[in-house]
Amino acid sequence: MKRFKVKLHGENFLLNLDGEFKKFGFYATSFIKAENPQEVKKIATILIHQNPNLRSTVLNKNNDRPRINIEEIEEVKFLKFFTQKSTTNFTFYPEDEE
Repeated sequence: MKRFKVKLHGENFLLNLDGEFKKFGFYATSFIKAENPQEVKKIATILIHQNPNLRSTVLNKNNDRPRINIEEIEEVKFLKFFTQKSTTNFTFYPEDEE
């Protein structure tokens, strides 16, 4: 099985920060084991949607859903994968300030 670094871009996430509702986007990086890049896309999308921290904070209605896109998939060596496999780093930004 191969090891991959996946960069994702989320958009249109309605969050309540300090009592103020605002739309945010984010960039995230995950490390995933898979047979090929197509499998990586599926796994990465499922994992990011199931992230409990993200799920519990998103306030979007069904008619205004957030979007997540795969920006980049890169095969990585064992050592890089092993040292970072359990992390998914999110970097949020306010969408109205892009």
